[in-house]
Parts: sequence; structure tokens; C-alpha cells
Amino acid sequence: MFSHISVGVRDLQKSLKLYDPIMACLGYPRLFGDEEEGFMAYGPGDCFFIINTPLDPERGPVTFNNGGHICFKADSPSAVTQFYETALSLGANGGGTPGIRSEYAADYYAAFIFDYDGNKLEVLARETSK
Repeated sequence: MFSHISVGVRDLQKSLKLYDPIMACLGYPRLFGDEEEGFMAYGPGDCFFIINTPLDPERGPVTFNNGGHICFKADSPSAVTQFYETALSLGANGGGTPGIRSEYAADYYAAFIFDYDGNKLEVLARETSK
């Protein structure tokens, strides 16, 4: 359904210090971008996620979306946990520890964080039976 999604960040250099490692936990490398232009894209290639500085500085600073979030797919519950722990170790705020969310589905293993700008991110892996 989506080609790409972007979220605003106030400081690209600072945000790259968070996004490079947490996206690597999910196997999503940098695809393209321009640090001087103020954006970077991550993903598997056929779709991607972008962080960018304000597109129109005249309209003011970046503000986060209070009520929405973006959910990334992970290959395994361990990747969800690694994403969460890496994010917290780099100064992101927790929004929900890794674990089964049975209110969504019996196999819904997810975690939530808030990036440096307040963007809410979720990471999800479907837990398979052992």
C-alpha cells in the first residue's frame, strides 16, 4: 500500500545516531539520502522510511504526531528486543516493553519507543510456535 513514509526530526545528525543502529537491528540499511539536504532513507529497497528536517522552515520547527505511530516489521522477537534495548541505550524513551500483546493477537510480539523528537515507533514480529 505504501511507497514510503517520512517523519520530521529537529537534528538530523543526532537522529542518525539513533536511527542507524535501530534500523540495522531490523536489517534496514541506509538506502539513500543527503545529510546536507537534511534527509536519510532506510529500508529493504522496494519501500522505505525517511527521516528529514523540516520541509518548510518558514512554518516552524518539527512537531511530533500525537495520536499516530509507525510500525516496522521484524524477523523475530529477538530483533524486537534488540531494537528496543538499542534505542533505550541511545537515549530514546520507552513506550512499551517487548512482549506479547494478546489484546491484538496471540502471536503479536511488539515493543514501542519514542525517538528524540517524540515520534512513536513500534516494532513487531509474529511469534511462531516452538
